[in-house]
Amino acid sequence: MSERRYLVKEMFGPTLQGEGAHTGRAVVFLRFAACNLACTGCDTDFDPEGARRMSSDEIVGRLRELDAGNTARVVVTGGEPTLQWDAPLSEAIRAAGFRVHMESNGTRELAGQVDWLTVSPKPQHHPSSVTLATEIAPDELKVIVDDTVDERVLDGYAARYRCEHYFLQPWMDDRYAHHLARTIALIHARPQWRLSLQTHKIVGVP
Repeated sequence: MSERRYLVKEMFGPTLQGEGAHTGRAVVFLRFAACNLACTGCDTDFDPEGARRMSSDEIVGRLRELDAGNTARVVVTGGEPTLQWDAPLSEAIRAAGFRVHMESNGTRELAGQVDWLTVSPKPQHHPSSVTLATEIAPDELKVIVDDTVDERVLDGYAARYRCEHYFLQPWMDDRYAHHLARTIALIHARPQWRLSLQTHKIVGVP
């Protein structure tokens, strides 16, 4: 049986992590194609068209080429990375010395180990057939704020996910000022939550 080949949309770096608890850290990115959701207003290109089939060895080799500053930290995202992430790829990347940070929508269990897990749920955009995974345990929770997110929603997430870091991030669409104001008001009402901004967009890095 041939080795699995993973559908990779893009790999790039060195760059900076733009969001959450590791904002500002030097990283490289591994972005998988495909997602199990179709979120309104999503600004990420994860269309399988133009994606490349890569083996774990090819992925590791490319990560080493990109990691010119020896950051040894890769952000694995998508799309939805848990659609493809598995134990062999996890073992290959971590054996190469990389710390793996993953961002997931939280609808699927992890089939391979990571070193840091961000869950960013968007149930307001889920089809009714898609629910949050039962066993997933994040290091940080990042909720994107639009008009559907209120204090009741945040309390539900805080009860479901026990983690160290809770972030609110305003949806960066044409109503950004409105979402930012709501985000700040929610943080004042629930101060265990902190503000996350898409700083990579603000400073102009990939």
